[in-house]
Amino acid sequence: MEKTKNITNPITRQLKKIGFQPILATILIILVVYGRDLRLLVNEALNNQVLSHILLAPFFACILLYLKKDIVKASIAIEKYHETNKTKYINELLGIILCLIAFLIYWYGSRTFYPLQYHILSLPLFMMGITLILFNLKTLYALIFPILFLFFLTPPPMELIYAAGGIIANLETQTAYTILKTLGIPITLSSKYGPPTIMVTSLSTELPSAFTIDLPCSGIYTLIAFTMFSTFLITIINASNKSKILLFITGLIIFEFLNIIRITTIVSIGYLFGEEIAMAVFHLAAGLLLILTGMTLTLLIAEKTLKIKILPKPQEAKPCLECKKALKSKETFCLSCGKFLNLFNNKVSSKTWAKLTSLLLGCLLVTLVVNAPTYAIAEGPIKVTSNTSWKNAINVLPKIENYTLKFLYKDAYYEKIARQDAALIYAYFPNIPSNSTVYVSINVANSISNLHSWEVCLITWQTAQGRYPIVSVLDSREIQLLENPPIVARYLTFNHPAKYTQITLYWFEKATFNTGITVEQKYVRISLIILTNDQTDYKRHENKLLFIGRTIANHWQPLKIQSLISLGIPAIQLTLAACITFLTITITLQQLYQSRKKARNLKLFKGFASKEDKLLLKTIINLTKSKRNIETRDILKALQSKTEKSPKLNDLIEKLNHFEEYGFIKKDIAFTDSYSKLVWKVLIAKI
Repeated sequence: MEKTKNITNPITRQLKKIGFQPILATILIILVVYGRDLRLLVNEALNNQVLSHILLAPFFACILLYLKKDIVKASIAIEKYHETNKTKYINELLGIILCLIAFLIYWYGSRTFYPLQYHILSLPLFMMGITLILFNLKTLYALIFPILFLFFLTPPPMELIYAAGGIIANLETQTAYTILKTLGIPITLSSKYGPPTIMVTSLSTELPSAFTIDLPCSGIYTLIAFTMFSTFLITIINASNKSKILLFITGLIIFEFLNIIRITTIVSIGYLFGEEIAMAVFHLAAGLLLILTGMTLTLLIAEKTLKIKILPKPQEAKPCLECKKALKSKETFCLSCGKFLNLFNNKVSSKTWAKLTSLLLGCLLVTLVVNAPTYAIAEGPIKVTSNTSWKNAINVLPKIENYTLKFLYKDAYYEKIARQDAALIYAYFPNIPSNSTVYVSINVANSISNLHSWEVCLITWQTAQGRYPIVSVLDSREIQLLENPPIVARYLTFNHPAKYTQITLYWFEKATFNTGITVEQKYVRISLIILTNDQTDYKRHENKLLFIGRTIANHWQPLKIQSLISLGIPAIQLTLAACITFLTITITLQQLYQSRKKARNLKLFKGFASKEDKLLLKTIINLTKSKRNIETRDILKALQSKTEKSPKLNDLIEKLNHFEEYGFIKKDIAFTDSYSKLVWKVLIAKI
């Protein structure tokens, strides 16, 4: 039984030390607001390689939080010395302001074409607000890096990914081509049909092989993951900013060099043994090998060349003689050297529980009023029992007056290369000859990332590789398709080299598909397309597409859960304005009060204070010129050098507390990379 007690999970022990109930309550609050977005985010990360790094971001953030645990506990413990401070509600007000701003960003994002990105971007701001409401500014300062690290959860726009991937692929292909040519391998470089392609004839088969350097091969996936790892690395190391920047740049150079070597090696193996061996054997393991090798080399260079200790031994403040006395009396800090003694009271106060309860109820209320699905959810299931049944799936699209709806075909080839469940083409044929045919493309997939935008394929990928876009864009913008819930569509018009103009309106939704075997929620991209030979008269088709688009969007019967939004958003904006105004007035009045109090007390001090007290205050002021953070023992040591009889520690602390009441000095907490300590901050320049 004793052995079982000793074998305790270290994480559980740490949670018990700091009080795991508030942690669980905070997680619940975050899930109330961001639960749907986080589920969607995990789904995207599991279904798209470029977002797989998202799964590691919370893990790295938790490690940073664990490394800062003692500093966080010290920043919370310092509050007991400031209980009588009249500005104690300023932290709560500032936290409420940050939470309200996060809600407004969330709401604004729901009304854009990139709702998930905006929603996740607001998460760190929301967590900063919660931290201030529950604790204080010092705690936020201690937690700022773990919170900011959550920005890596934000999915980068696919246009940006393709643009960066195209530039990198072009650069790496040119370099690999030069190296292979130097080695005497007979190759040619072509980009006629899209991404850069290296053509080589294998010695084993004497057949030409094409090695296309597309988005995955460009290394953009591993580059994002490596950037996150490098950021984590420079956050935990104890080094100068110059060394950290140098380490980050070194890591990126190593990564690019290794990816060029990877491409060169794959093409060389293809030349010697054939394309199948190169792609089936080496190419599959090359990505993982690249990441592991890059990380190992970066760590070795940091340790051996840059002399940076990745995991240095924690350097705690040396204990003094008074530390033992403070431990016996169960003090949180040693009042002599300022060391945090880690005697943290993990009992959650009634005040903290009140804050947590208020936060939970407030977030539930605001979420019901403001929060919208990241993507509109269709109310009724779409029944599809086989591939051919799409032709007869009458509930997929509505009937529209003066148009005849027909199913054209299912694009199996595109489904395969785009990793989609369905790529369906319908058409609304006009009964009136003067009207144009409206084609409807419905694409269904497990993730939004697999439903590529039109701009990526036609424009971004081409320009990233230094080529002209496939099409010439005439108009591109966002259009509000529905108000409740907000559905934002993308309007894109372009001239195609084949001498026709395409007018496109597309948007994303989420729907339940009943296949007869399973019932699953899938993501859908609906595109309305009009093709015309008259490129000067494309604007007259816009209203027609909008009418049909709104008809289809309403036919899918999206759940309307935002009926209170018209009341909720103005209420939040009004509350935010009131909080900012009240906070500004409070801080201004408090600063004026403190300034006048300090001036009045200083005038009285100059006239009536004893010589010993004046000497003590002058000594403290002089110490700030040579040392930023002053410990009590520093003051005691300085007094001993100036007077024959220095005060005892307890008497000195009593005088310092009086100085703090007068507004001359204040207790504060100073952070280093590995520990924190109680110090004295001087609030006056001279006496």
